[in-house]
Amino acid sequence: MKESGDKGFALFFLIAAILVVGALIGAGLALVGPGAKKAKYDQTKDILAAAEQSVISWSAANGRIPVWGDNAPDAIIDEFCEVTANRNDAFARPLVYIYDNNLTSSLCGSSSTTLSYGAAADTAFLIISGAEDMTVNTTPAVSGAFAGNVASGTADILRALSLENLKSQSGCSSFTTGRLRILNNELPKAVSGVSYSATIYAEGGILPYTVWNATGIPAGLTFNTVSAVISGTPTLPGSFTINIQVTDTGGNTTSRTYTLVIS
Repeated sequence: MKESGDKGFALFFLIAAILVVGALIGAGLALVGPGAKKAKYDQTKDILAAAEQSVISWSAANGRIPVWGDNAPDAIIDEFCEVTANRNDAFARPLVYIYDNNLTSSLCGSSSTTLSYGAAADTAFLIISGAEDMTVNTTPAVSGAFAGNVASGTADILRALSLENLKSQSGCSSFTTGRLRILNNELPKAVSGVSYSATIYAEGGILPYTVWNATGIPAGLTFNTVSAVISGTPTLPGSFTINIQVTDTGGNTTSRTYTLVIS
């Protein structure tokens, strides 16, 4: 009878031990799940930060930001997929790249963008991950150029960079050729009654230049707002103050004032 009781106690302790071990394993698994998710979350944040730096570095070297393109690497390095080392987040989902299209032509010559993020205007680009639910809830949710306001999804991991910060990190403050400017230092002298022609040149900014304007053009001369050429036959001698202004595709404007001497 005693032997049977001992066996019962032994079986009881065995069952209790199994239950304890099972509980410990369950608790361990419960801890591993959130820990693994946090590790992927942190890894994704690092991937986005690295992608942002890759875009900045490429922009600094090329004077513009990369395009989205067809997301298929080729021989011409100008797309997001070719610039960044990792196109997917830690959840194995592709990153979303949203950008201002004007900046794909010129960076340092731009003073504003058509892209904003929340209350922040003049955003250059955003890089987004859908994070744990693997669905991008930000609007828009697909990669490409976008004009308008980007509304962030609460569950997404996102990095947004302003135009000011991008220009600063790309070294635009040390550039002179990137900014829109008129090149002519002076106008050639003219003679009354003699045919005259002078072309105004500009560089930098966002091509093409959309508007040329001039004020103070003397009698007998005209200014072509497309070709930026002053031409004609001046009729009166004297010194005339002429102001030339040019506007690029991004809406950036610059002007210079000249004195035209007609003898």
